[in-house]
Amino acid sequence: MRKVLYFFSALLFNSACLLAQVGIGTDSPTSTLDVKGNVLVQQKLYLEEPGSYTGEENSSFLVINNNDAILKYNVATSSFGPINYVQFVVRNVSNLGLRNGFNTKISADNYTLAVHGFYFLRSSDSNTNISFRKTSGTPEDNRTRYIEGQQFYAYIQDGTWWLKAFVNNSQFYLGDAVTNPDIYMDVIIYRNNFITKIFPTVQNINMEGRNEKTVPLPAGF
Repeated sequence: MRKVLYFFSALLFNSACLLAQVGIGTDSPTSTLDVKGNVLVQQKLYLEEPGSYTGEENSSFLVINNNDAILKYNVATSSFGPINYVQFVVRNVSNLGLRNGFNTKISADNYTLAVHGFYFLRSSDSNTNISFRKTSGTPEDNRTRYIEGQQFYAYIQDGTWWLKAFVNNSQFYLGDAVTNPDIYMDVIIYRNNFITKIFPTVQNINMEGRNEKTVPLPAGF
């Protein structure tokens, strides 16, 4: 009987140990493992079935600096953000638009640019009543010929990102007179190799003159 009692006591002791909460830096742990302070992981950390996070929504990125220390990422004090927004305002542009390009000086090796919106105003008084008219023909003909085909985009040249903003074969008009605009372009700037993945090749598709075609899925998707 004594052996049975010993065995039963050992089971109760082991069960209590398994159900205990362990605290590091605290005498009153609230979880299975409760750590008050910094955690340094020098090799690998495995998480099995971590579940969904149900805490506060004010979360932060963790980053590793050049000394392999894990730090909280603070976009307010960082020299760059993973996703950045800039509005480029190019003032008193030629009535032909920004055809030859504007060099942003932003490195194409470190960033990717995308123009996601734009608008324009007359440079002298911010008047919004601007239209596009054709550049060839008589002035009388031009006043009635409106042009379509806006091209506002970012592209790479000599290692930096450039911006263009114009309309095909047209000039900026206000009323019956050509005018010089202020051009506003909303630009998203992505930090390369941080949260974006840059694929080395362009997906070239030959439509063979057709308006519909099934093509392979791009590599990596």
